[in-house]
Amino acid sequence: MKILYLHGFASAVKKSSKKYDELSKIGEVVPFAPDYCQGFDQVIKDTLAFAVAAGNIQGIVGTSMGGYTASHIAAQLKVPFVAINPSITPSQTLKKYIGKHQNYDGSSYELKLAHVGSYPDFNTTARGLIIVSALDEVIPAKDTQAFAKEKQLPIISCNYGDHRFEDISPLIEQITKHLQDVH
Repeated sequence: MKILYLHGFASAVKKSSKKYDELSKIGEVVPFAPDYCQGFDQVIKDTLAFAVAAGNIQGIVGTSMGGYTASHIAAQLKVPFVAINPSITPSQTLKKYIGKHQNYDGSSYELKLAHVGSYPDFNTTARGLIIVSALDEVIPAKDTQAFAKEKQLPIISCNYGDHRFEDISPLIEQITKHLQDVH
């Protein structure tokens, strides 16, 4: 199985990570870090182009904005996805990052209001699984839980982890089952 891993806002592809290692137990991990400062249409275009070039993507996993983007890309590719601590309403959650900032990898970026406003809400049409940490310090878990309940989406709520949720090892069986369960 080939898994597209989508990084979150202001993140970068790493040479290795605990999350990559765990996902590698399921299959080949192909990581991508979209430039969310470009706005929704460009993020979707770039991510789809990357996925097509990678070839035969069978599942998508993403964290934060990566989980949000996974919901939209999975709908287009018709594959399952797992969204970890996803942004449900990026037009709201990204507002605090408008302006010039520094990325986790040291590079700088500028997020503009027009780009923030271009993001529609989380896509609920693809076959997704949401994983949320009650300890998420960026996106309130209760908001994600309420959204999942309202939309009747499958969700796993955990009392460990933080926003980046680096250690997914306790959940790898459930992630595997979801990604491999073809309807």
